[in-house]
Amino acid sequence: MTNSNYDEPNDVKRLRAARRSMMYIVRTLLLIIMAAILCIGAFLTAERYSNLYILTSEGMALRAECVLADGARNDLEEYFTLTFLESDPAMSDVTYANYTISDYNYDLTIDKISVLPWSMSATVTATERVSLKGTINADQLGEDQNAADHPLPEWTPKRYKIKFINTNARWYVSELTVIEENPDTSDFGTPDPNVSPIPAATPTPKPTEAP
Repeated sequence: MTNSNYDEPNDVKRLRAARRSMMYIVRTLLLIIMAAILCIGAFLTAERYSNLYILTSEGMALRAECVLADGARNDLEEYFTLTFLESDPAMSDVTYANYTISDYNYDLTIDKISVLPWSMSATVTATERVSLKGTINADQLGEDQNAADHPLPEWTPKRYKIKFINTNARWYVSELTVIEENPDTSDFGTPDPNVSPIPAATPTPKPTEAP
């Protein structure tokens, strides 16, 4: 007759215990490895976001400076590929060549950054706005003309899709595509500090009849 309370040999018990311990260790190691991979991926993504944000802001501002204030065009090579600079229409723009820009305010709003930890390309969506002050050069005025006859052309606000490529561990703008001209200001997530809200009128309470 078979004994239902048959005890397993000690060797079998030890083998099962060792197997359970090994599975626990393997699962724990796998969880630690997965957590480490996620942390490294999050760190690399955050680092790339920060790097792309700075390069976009500085590079686009310098590009505008080269158009408006005769900035150092050689410095653009730190932000843009040579192929892009050779075909960039802004480098041959003469809209403001006959004007003296006395002051300008450059504003670039980063709308979206798309990049993966392992990718060698990235995309940034940004909106550019520039407010200008200046006058036409005196030698451009004809007889019986004054500066008011030649107002300073406005800089057209544009939303860009900016493509980056990673070369030698460095990001460079390789392509600039206009998505929209004169984008709606309501698309921005932050309010314009220059626009003051219109105060709402406080309603006057109406008298009530005594009961």
